[in-house]
Amino acid sequence: KTSCPVVLFAAEHSNYITGNAQPITSENIRYRAEINNYNSECSINDEVFQVKLSLLFIVKPDLAEENNITLPFYVAFLDVNDELVDMQYYQVDGNFKGEFENENYIETEFNKTIKLQIPLLNDEEYNPNKVIVGFMLDKEKLKILN
Repeated sequence: KTSCPVVLFAAEHSNYITGNAQPITSENIRYRAEINNYNSECSINDEVFQVKLSLLFIVKPDLAEENNITLPFYVAFLDVNDELVDMQYYQVDGNFKGEFENENYIETEFNKTIKLQIPLLNDEEYNPNKVIVGFMLDKEKLKILN
């Protein structure tokens, strides 16, 4: 075991939306999601820096017509100079919980645990110093969120 890097949520990419129709507008948002919390464990094994990162996502239905949820996100590693060391892409899939008596979807939480690996470099200053987590958003979604 070793100490873990600081984990940060990207300010502009910590929220996610998707719509029922294209183009997405503020009137047809299907659901909203946020990255809410994390837990991490780190170790070094065979010259590889390993991070077990558990993330908590909270998803709120707006005009959800279906119960399926897909949340694409990225994890970026930065060194002490805030230079990108590595970036990896992931996805959370799940379903909304519902209230059976009225068939409405309710706020739903998802936990996703991922195992990240980065080869150690000889120079200590290039080893991961920060981990940035954010949703993958296109310009259309960014415009609506900001």
